Amino acid sequence: MAQTQPEPDLVDRLTRFYRDYYREELGQLAEHYPQEQRSLTIDYDDVYQFDPAIADDLRDGDPTQLLDYFEEALRQVELPVDVPLGQAHVRVRDLDAAHTYYPGAFSPSDHARQLRGVRGEVSKATDVYSRLEVATFECQRCGSTSRIPQSDDDFQEPHECQGCERQGPFEINFDQSEFVDGQKLRIQTPPEEAQGEGQDMDVFVEDDLVDVATVGDRVTVTGIVRLDQQTRGSAPTNKFEPYLEGNHIAVEETDAQDVDITPAQRERIHALAAGEEGDPLELAADALTTKIYGYDTVKQAIVLALVGGARVEYPGDDFDRGEFHVLLIGDPSTGKSKLVDRAEAVGWRSVGVSGTGATVAGVTATAIQDDFGDGSWTLDAGAAVKAHRGVLAIDELDDMPAEVRSALLEPMSKQTIHITKGGINTHLQTRTAVVAAANPDQDRFDPYQPIAEQFAFSSTLLSRFDLVYTFRDVPDEQQDDDVADHVLTGRDAAKRAERDLDGDVDVIDNDPEPPVGPDILRKWIALAKQQPKPVFADAGVKDDIKESFTNLRGLYGYDDPDDPVPVTFRTLEGIVRVAEAAAKFEFSETIEQRHVDIATELVGQSMQDIGKDPETGELDADVHETGTSKSQRDRATTIRELIQEIADEHEDGAPVDTVIDRAEEVGIDTSKVEHEIEKLKQNGEAVEPVTDHIRYIGRY
Repeated sequence: MAQTQPEPDLVDRLTRFYRDYYREELGQLAEHYPQEQRSLTIDYDDVYQFDPAIADDLRDGDPTQLLDYFEEALRQVELPVDVPLGQAHVRVRDLDAAHTYYPGAFSPSDHARQLRGVRGEVSKATDVYSRLEVATFECQRCGSTSRIPQSDDDFQEPHECQGCERQGPFEINFDQSEFVDGQKLRIQTPPEEAQGEGQDMDVFVEDDLVDVATVGDRVTVTGIVRLDQQTRGSAPTNKFEPYLEGNHIAVEETDAQDVDITPAQRERIHALAAGEEGDPLELAADALTTKIYGYDTVKQAIVLALVGGARVEYPGDDFDRGEFHVLLIGDPSTGKSKLVDRAEAVGWRSVGVSGTGATVAGVTATAIQDDFGDGSWTLDAGAAVKAHRGVLAIDELDDMPAEVRSALLEPMSKQTIHITKGGINTHLQTRTAVVAAANPDQDRFDPYQPIAEQFAFSSTLLSRFDLVYTFRDVPDEQQDDDVADHVLTGRDAAKRAERDLDGDVDVIDNDPEPPVGPDILRKWIALAKQQPKPVFADAGVKDDIKESFTNLRGLYGYDDPDDPVPVTFRTLEGIVRVAEAAAKFEFSETIEQRHVDIATELVGQSMQDIGKDPETGELDADVHETGTSKSQRDRATTIRELIQEIADEHEDGAPVDTVIDRAEEVGIDTSKVEHEIEKLKQNGEAVEPVTDHIRYIGRY
């Protein structure tokens, strides 16, 4: 290890370093110090090029002392304007990759008191606090003052007054004391890198580093590794907890920059995206999971949701989200939960949540008081924040408490979470795709009940999902034979591959491994997410989308206002998002006609599953948007009017039998009348004054 030179010579050399490497940056600092800028940021590689010995000492020798020398040299360097930089800092960024780690990936004992980089995700952050650096004490007997520097560990008071030589009493003169802003962050290993529960490390930052990063940000913090001795009560123990004394914070702009791809893997992924081994999306759908038979359209939709479309920002802070959300709802044992699990496994920056036991704080974010902030309020990131720029995979959405489902509305549509609590008022980013699975209200679909009425959650949440696919377990001789053969063949193939047995074609006729492995698929998705925002290849592609949409929009004509609306403009936005994702997945900078065809097919299948009036078979956007088709609304209106009309003829409300008879006269089945009456009572819109009578009281 190189040793530092005598201080005067070293300071002189560092002033030359500034003049040679940072002349322009020094001018900017002098111009903006201290209100707008209080630090000079230098690259570690620049220090190494200037003098490898100084760089080694800065990293592995005594970084505390070296940083003092760097700051002393900063105060002595000649500036273009006469500005004293008495409290200016020097911040070191971009430490070499060999000395930058995830929390828990290095030994704190081996790296203690050395400069290191720690990268990860901010999982907690305290509010900004003030730390006393130099305390000015005033003697209450004679008025003399004493200035005493304060350490991070304890509070130092004068032993005696320098004026009257008595032992106080003393009071702090806050006006003459020196304070610095401070903040504590907790950096956690990102979900996609963590093996199980991610490890974490606390970071302390001060002055102009406070509020640089917030909960959910991906950061690389350069700082000095410290060890804090733990106590049991007031007694010290032999246990030391590591933390980082932060010197610089780099908030990463991309979520996929840390993906580890070899040149050979990158070359193959580009070949796959170019279609050299077959249709890219079909290959990816097969790679998502070979265990689940069929559902090719759904698998393709999930792959593209993991990639996402393009976020478009407009003047005035308005934007169109690029991420789109996918809901799988259907009968038990149809494979939907497995598909959600696979989305979590191969998605980049993925976080999984089970609806059972989920809380608002755990899914979104909150401000809490705990030991991390020494009793002060801190921000605690939930799953949606941790999945920012990735995917939030939710299983058992129907079992999620209603208040938690309601809390999902803001992050899914606005892509932010607003926290106002404990003096903290901030917005956290949640630019994440949601892939969720749920069972119908009665566990299985009822073939005699409209699909939209079988959801256990509100139509408001349902409308947030761009693509909704239904899974039905309906006996079918050929389908059952195919699925059974797939399950048995795949299971046996996996066992034979594990035992390295030769496959007998009479027993086994398929390879358990798809052409594209899950590791390649995951890295493919990560690279696809980084692609530029694709634009229409030409006017013809745009016109084709417009014509297809307007034709569908006018499916039932534009003359009769009572006709159902087949699709809304939300569908148009969904088609574009999916087409953008398809283009990005092929590494195409333009949206071609084939990408539009893919999007139209995926959105069209969703519309067939959830966007049709179950009674008329017509496309009706309100089924998805509001949970009720136009024919259902018309029927409900007719029944309410009949109840009111008949109630006027009877003292105790409308007899239910009479309502049923009158409804049958206008073509409404008895079962539907009974169903609507029950809904009115459940919603509080009608009461039963006496047995088998109904009175409509309206909505509150």
